[in-house]
Amino acid sequence: MALGQRKLSAELRKSAVPTFYIVAALLLAAAFIMAESYILYLTKDRFDVSTRELWQIAEVQKAVSTSMTTYMVYNVLFIAAQAYIVFLCAEALANEDAIQVIVVVLFYFICMVYTTTRYVSFYVRPSLAARLFVRDSNMHLMQITVVAGYAVALVALVVLSYRLKKDAGWGVFKRLGADIMLHRAYKWHQCLVILLKMDIYFVGSYLVQMTALVLKADDPETWLQITVFIPFSIVVVFCAFYALHGERQRLMACVATFFLLSVGYFIFKIVRVCRPSIMHRPDDPYQDSRPFFMITIVVCMVLVLSSGAVSVVCIRNFDCGLKEAIAYDKLKRRHMRMYLAETPATRAVDDEVPLLVLNSHRVSQATARGRFPLE
Repeated sequence: MALGQRKLSAELRKSAVPTFYIVAALLLAAAFIMAESYILYLTKDRFDVSTRELWQIAEVQKAVSTSMTTYMVYNVLFIAAQAYIVFLCAEALANEDAIQVIVVVLFYFICMVYTTTRYVSFYVRPSLAARLFVRDSNMHLMQITVVAGYAVALVALVVLSYRLKKDAGWGVFKRLGADIMLHRAYKWHQCLVILLKMDIYFVGSYLVQMTALVLKADDPETWLQITVFIPFSIVVVFCAFYALHGERQRLMACVATFFLLSVGYFIFKIVRVCRPSIMHRPDDPYQDSRPFFMITIVVCMVLVLSSGAVSVVCIRNFDCGLKEAIAYDKLKRRHMRMYLAETPATRAVDDEVPLLVLNSHRVSQATARGRFPLE
């Protein structure tokens, strides 16, 4: 963590654009977290009032309770999304990752789609529980403000991301040199890393929605989800990171196969959620969560399909010298920090270390490509 903070601080001192970017990310996250917290408070307050005064029929109370739980769970997920976005923004600056900067903009776009869907489910096609908020001017104003805020945030982040992308491109060029093959492999490597990070949030939010809103204690699918699917998903993501950074082809091939086969599972869930036998029924478990749930399933399906396809490309790029180049870059940064911390009397002794490391890196890179170092 300290290493990331040092790298981030160094990056922030280079120009004003990274400073504006991280400040904008923090301010936007704080604003959206406060807005979603207030919406969560209004939802809970309206539910408490309706339970005491309006709904005396047990079936109606159960339906309203399920709907309110759905809305509050998604409020919590929206708040968690903002915290995760701040993490992605800080890491993108620390690593000078242009691809991750672009993905943050896509993340904001997905959040805007979610909030727009929520507004439609409240005020355009309201359900039984959503009709409680039709005359609630505070809720109406807050939801419109959140949707408009995401639109403004998208425009601001697009402008800042365009500037950062150019600076990050030069940073990668300085670290990896002018080798086209190495740059291409690094690009796909970073694509898979950010896809895995997006998998962590969206697959995690899918599991939260399934566990909190849909599954029941007497349903065998609940225990299958808790005992098999959730632990196995965690293991697969961990193995993907491990295989990618260590360039382990067989393990990465297994991970890619799992990702591609997971698409069939999500197609099955789409059919199951939208089957006519449960739609428009009082006991429909997806009555209010169906629009949000469908967005989550589609996003997860696109992510796992993309992760599987990019994993195959990364397997083809293994043993091209990228692992050695990344290791050399980390070693060079570590040596530079140690060099700056030393006294002038001891620096002369260590001046030959970077040259020895550079020569070792060049030999490893050339050997991996099947060429002699002096060619």
